[in-house]
Amino acid sequence: MDVLCVSRNLYTILALVLLLSITPLSSSFSPSDKVTKDLVNQLCSKPTITKHICVPWLTSDPTTFTQDLTGLVDLVLQRTQLFAYKNLATMKGLARTTTDPTLKAPYGTCVTGYELAIKKIEEAQGLAVSNSYRFASQTAYRALFSIASCVSELGGRNNVPAYVQQRNLLFVRMCTIVSVFSNVLAS
Repeated sequence: MDVLCVSRNLYTILALVLLLSITPLSSSFSPSDKVTKDLVNQLCSKPTITKHICVPWLTSDPTTFTQDLTGLVDLVLQRTQLFAYKNLATMKGLARTTTDPTLKAPYGTCVTGYELAIKKIEEAQGLAVSNSYRFASQTAYRALFSIASCVSELGGRNNVPAYVQQRNLLFVRMCTIVSVFSNVLAS
């Protein structure tokens, strides 16, 4: 039952992010806006973002409040990339050490998915640096989509550590935040 909920939530998020990547968000934000707690709350209240994840994630890092909105997008991209590298290392470790032969292929799918996701996040970083925020948003969405097979293949298995699905879902949420924030700057 939990797997159906995770899968349904993932596909709902994917559909909403796709819609947002196509439709510009009306925005009164400027790239030079200084990041404040109020701005973080406004941004984290955008559709498809899980506010109870977004606000603590951003406010826990004191450098958040030294940024303007452009710097915030870069910071979020960096933190998402770092988390993807950690998830990649986790998946490689699980693929190497699992004693369950039915998990070798799914963990391999996850390794491939995270390798592709990291490339997409790096591409989104380059696009953001060149102020191509619409494309950065779409590329962050592609990073999210890169691990959809991983989430799907590991879903419903009792022999997968619970933290694996949680980390995958958190990465999806981070990519959603990157995509929406970039889209705000594209408007």
